[in-house]
Amino acid sequence: MYSAVEQSARTRPGELRDHMVGAVTGATLERDPFCHIYMERIFPATFYQLMLSNLPSPNDYVPLNLRLYSRKNGESTRDLFHLTADNLAKLSQQAAGIWADVVRAATHPLFKRAVFAKLAPDLAERFGIHESQVPDMDCAYEVILFRDTDDYRIKPHPDGLNKIVTMQFYLPEDESIVDLGTSLYRSSNGLLGRSFHELKRFPFKPNSAYAFAVSDSRIRKSWHGRDRLTAFSGVRNTLMVLFQQKSPREYRI
Repeated sequence: MYSAVEQSARTRPGELRDHMVGAVTGATLERDPFCHIYMERIFPATFYQLMLSNLPSPNDYVPLNLRLYSRKNGESTRDLFHLTADNLAKLSQQAAGIWADVVRAATHPLFKRAVFAKLAPDLAERFGIHESQVPDMDCAYEVILFRDTDDYRIKPHPDGLNKIVTMQFYLPEDESIVDLGTSLYRSSNGLLGRSFHELKRFPFKPNSAYAFAVSDSRIRKSWHGRDRLTAFSGVRNTLMVLFQQKSPREYRI
């Protein structure tokens, strides 16, 4: 059961979604090297604290891919927890309620419309439609909690074309690991092959998020990645919301 303080921190139906929509619509669109936005205070402050205090136990997560994301001793460096109804049922009633609220807000048509409208220039170009049609595009979802630990890295990549928009919410407790955000790159071809230049790194601040339009064409590629987490003893907690053309999972709560 929720305490009186925790109950007051939970928003009425629609308030969480409306707060998130407002953060997206108020964000500044950056178009270099591809359409992206960065937002702070993406969740109401009190609700964000509830999220942090109701993260699943580390034992509830499973390795993403031990072949790609593991240390020399074989331990996983990236674990995940899909926020599906089946997985939420494994949590306490309180935690399940908090994360169900998040899923409902993140997969609500009004939130999708706000995200797509903000990133419309690249999405319209990719799908060959007018910008005014972009918010009406259909999509499926993946909504996933990630735990990244020492030695995790992911090389620059554009994301697969099943993805339409990638959105990642940062969930640190404070600003002590602000340098651990995702980087955006520009690529170039030289005599020694492809090289990448980091253009920016999103600050890994509490209650912040970024989103970008996925592109993988001759004209534009949404190169992004994360340098290796070295000498890092903590956990890089994030929430990923992927707006996709197809999804193998159902997130209706």
